[in-house]
Amino acid sequence: MARHFRLFDRYIRAQPASRLLIGVLVLLSLAASTIVQARQGSSIQSLYSDRAPFLAAIEKERPKQKSDVKLTGITVPHHLLAADLIARGFWAASAGSYDRIILVSPDHFNRSRRPLATTRQDIETPFGLARNDEAATGRLLSNGALFDESDLFKQEHGIAAVLPFAKHFFPDARIVPIVVSYGSTRADWDAAVAMLDALIEPGTLIVQSTDYSHYLTQQVAVRRDQETLNVIAANDLDILAQLRQPDHMDSKGSQYIQMRLQDGKKARATVIASRSSAEYSSIGSATTSYIVTAYSSDLEDGSKLRYDDQEVVYFGGDTFIGRWFTRPLADPEIASQVVAKVRAVTAGAPLIVNLEGVLLDEPPNGVNPDLHMMHASLAVPILKALNVRAASLANNHSHDLGAAGLRESVAVLKRAGITPLQHMQAVDLGRFGLVAINFVGTRDHRGYPVVKNSADLQSLCRLKARSPLFALVHWGEEYHRLARDADYTAAQALHTCGVNAIIGAHSHHAAQRVEAMQGGEFAMVFSLGNLLFDQRGERVSSALVELRLFNQGTFATRLVPMPNLFELATGEMARKANGDHSARGSQ
Repeated sequence: MARHFRLFDRYIRAQPASRLLIGVLVLLSLAASTIVQARQGSSIQSLYSDRAPFLAAIEKERPKQKSDVKLTGITVPHHLLAADLIARGFWAASAGSYDRIILVSPDHFNRSRRPLATTRQDIETPFGLARNDEAATGRLLSNGALFDESDLFKQEHGIAAVLPFAKHFFPDARIVPIVVSYGSTRADWDAAVAMLDALIEPGTLIVQSTDYSHYLTQQVAVRRDQETLNVIAANDLDILAQLRQPDHMDSKGSQYIQMRLQDGKKARATVIASRSSAEYSSIGSATTSYIVTAYSSDLEDGSKLRYDDQEVVYFGGDTFIGRWFTRPLADPEIASQVVAKVRAVTAGAPLIVNLEGVLLDEPPNGVNPDLHMMHASLAVPILKALNVRAASLANNHSHDLGAAGLRESVAVLKRAGITPLQHMQAVDLGRFGLVAINFVGTRDHRGYPVVKNSADLQSLCRLKARSPLFALVHWGEEYHRLARDADYTAAQALHTCGVNAIIGAHSHHAAQRVEAMQGGEFAMVFSLGNLLFDQRGERVSSALVELRLFNQGTFATRLVPMPNLFELATGEMARKANGDHSARGSQ
């Protein structure tokens, strides 16, 4: 105001000819000040005034024990029909401490004049005022060609329905509300990512407000949701850009921005809900779908997020508890450490492995070490401690002692309560079907079952198998982590016969990603490498696949890298031996 008084004083002292100009300056200055004060002092009123529905949803999803998972982002719905799922996403992030929340939503009513929009205003919520991060929103608005400063936030439920949860869980965080126009392009999204990336600090949470398949029958919606889930698992931006809006989701731009920002921080997605509006209401035939995703740079953290409305199963790679692995695993302390390393990820959830060898009660002496044999007395307790639910024998080494060795392996597994998986025999494992298939050894003289040509796969098309159907395949080239053209051809044939996801073994080298095949129609992990196998070095590696199965029939896959457990075990054995020698030397 001092500036205004100085101008007014000059106005009084000025000559009449100058008074008009100074008067105009005074009026303009007062008007500008009034606008700034109004903008700073005003706030956008909430669409919702009652706390009760939000508190009820929050209480419904309250976890049984406090989480220590630190997230970098979440994706939640914005239909309050699924308020409990919004609460689930925020509960998953509740262990974090955030001072900035970037909230990205679709522009539902096409109000933005630019590809994206934001506001400098605070926004009211039933839990109090959500303060705007003016420094951040100001930086975005400096690019006037990309960001519109808009009043659309007064009516945008994609922001308004989610902000109460953000304010409740993180009351001191400043907000950066953003909407993405339906007319925006991939180039616009990339430009927005470049600006937003500069705003991301350790105390930043990126919240994507998105609903998924719209206006479809339940059967079609499940198919579209599965395609989207496969693309999220693969983190494949090219396929994402080709998905249909709103058949797959209501904001491809929001999904793209979230995935790119998270990828830049080396964070990966754990899908913690996949649900349809049909689970809440039976009104009408058209549905809306909801997917809740948690992002973390610590891949083991995703395993800690468990919920009663889903089943979690893990797949492990080549497992051979014999030969050079026998001695370290015969030490109960070392075996316990190896098991604990796996269970740190699986938390005791069922595990399915590719069992590379013959499992015998009394293995014969003096057998060539190239033949893979395991002592049941050693291997079975370890398999049971890992909660192995099924083991594939659809590989060449399970036939190293011929038909008699295979029969005994099957008997030992069944006696232990582990389902043996034999070549091209589908089994029902409750929420999903599973078939094991061997592609390796077409020229082997032993004549064990193997797919020799495309005609051999036709029997798979005739199998009566539970859906979704997964295939655990023994294929590929040893010590390679990438599929060959022949493997992709085989994968296509498997999908044609009804396989929804393919998980590979045999190569001893784990793939680095899930692949979304044919626009997301099915998922593939070329190889899980070794789980328990007596190999070390850079040519071998290990990973687990986490499989989450949801009530509506969809599933989510996630790849979790694992350390070399043989190196861990032998290193511990050497450490103990050196410790014993040191102890004896000091006596």
